[in-house]
Amino acid sequence: MKITKMLKKNYEFRNVLTNGKYYAGKYIKVFIIKNNKQCNLLGLAISSKLRKSIYKK
Repeated sequence: MKITKMLKKNYEFRNVLTNGKYYAGKYIKVFIIKNNKQCNLLGLAISSKLRKSIYKK
């Protein structure tokens, strides 16, 4: 099984947004792009409504 690393840099997200595919749910979007590296890269975009409710507590 491959190791999963998080996308952290802005240019990494832009690359996935322009060249990859995405799946959208009600509160979250998942962006996917194929690579030839030893690890999977994961980036998550969370709805601002959900993010606000988490940080209010």
